[in-house]
Amino acid sequence: IADNRGKRQVIVTTHSSFVLNKLGLDAVLLFTRDHCATLNQLTPDTRDYFLKLPGHDTLRLILCERAILVEGPSDELIVQRAFKEVHKALPLERGVDVITVNSLAFKRFLDIALLLKRRVDVVTDNASKLDALKAKYVDYIGKPNVEISFDPDPAYPTLEPQLLKVNGLKVMNDVLDKTFADDKKLLDYMEDNKTECALKFFETAKPWTVPEYIRRAVA
Repeated sequence: IADNRGKRQVIVTTHSSFVLNKLGLDAVLLFTRDHCATLNQLTPDTRDYFLKLPGHDTLRLILCERAILVEGPSDELIVQRAFKEVHKALPLERGVDVITVNSLAFKRFLDIALLLKRRVDVVTDNASKLDALKAKYVDYIGKPNVEISFDPDPAYPTLEPQLLKVNGLKVMNDVLDKTFADDKKLLDYMEDNKTECALKFFETAKPWTVPEYIRRAVA
């Protein structure tokens, strides 16, 4: 495209993150129904982050009606299933994209969400560090289009203990098709097999309870 355009200005429209990445993000205009922005309106460090970000997920945030950001594939599977429980459809069927991002990148995506007034929910562990978590998102908590969802109990720092807390050992064993005799052995197994266990919860026909902080995020 660059070689053949000569002196002409070329405008390319696309819904493809792949095309956006390959054509150069420095010239991208971000359009939603009500807003238009450029990456130059972001803070320099956030703009540079997206210019360097590899892969094809760079601007999924602007291509969906709503986004839910999660920390890993196991969280994504649980959120997908939780969304289906509430809405009787998978997220993408409702224009919602569940995006797995590095925990350090959450704020970068939220900067774009604020710029475009895009609704975004963050589902995150509390890691038993509530003060640090609140400080991390202090610039976003209370914004009308951003919701930070986490459980405030530091005794349950990650997804696996959260699932056990609301479901109990019997239900967990039933879903995972296991016979663990105590909570510790179950959690040790889940920690070593995060994605496999999350897939069991995603696929099972057996009833289980969604943790409240995840239910809030998918509502």
